[in-house]
Amino acid sequence: MIKTSVMSNGKLLLGWDTATPSSGLVLMEGGELLAAVELRLDRTTASRMFAALDLLLRLADREREEIGGMALVRGPGSFTGIRLAVAAAKGLALSLGVSLYSCTVTHALARTVPLEGRILVPLVDARRGQGYGALFRWLDGELERLTPDMALDVDEWRAMEGKVVFLGPGVEALGVEGLYPTPSAALGGALLAWDRWRQGDGGEDPLT
Repeated sequence: MIKTSVMSNGKLLLGWDTATPSSGLVLMEGGELLAAVELRLDRTTASRMFAALDLLLRLADREREEIGGMALVRGPGSFTGIRLAVAAAKGLALSLGVSLYSCTVTHALARTVPLEGRILVPLVDARRGQGYGALFRWLDGELERLTPDMALDVDEWRAMEGKVVFLGPGVEALGVEGLYPTPSAALGGALLAWDRWRQGDGGEDPLT
């Protein structure tokens, strides 16, 4: 059974990113960052994510039972490692009895850069000379998605240089001009989950 008011009463929000090369985890409490762990590995496996979770909780001096909600950052592709890490995150949410708040990696990355007046383009390397991204903008303090996520050739993204602000791991991988270092997708996902919870959104059932 899923708990209600998942982040009330001092409960923690866990951000879980499986979508970027620097996959990581964050803990938030009351909308503020409490602790973070980043993994820079060629492959992110479920076992490594759980080891990182144990480290994260030790750093924060907290227990798993204090987690009241989970934010899952999903990415492009269907690599086995990604699928297993996503399944592991859903399994953890189910075992803890908490709701899951999922989002795309582009949305999560854009949430970390509250830059008004510019078009933001979070990018992830899609390989084979393509980048996976979307266009966003901040308007009156609200993040607005302008396009769906899309995979374009590198030259198509480069044609936008000077007109948009690129960010994310695709900046370095694709060789476009943009913000560096790469913002934390785990933090962005957690912030989006926090936004949704404050608006009364109870999240998603981990079984779906």
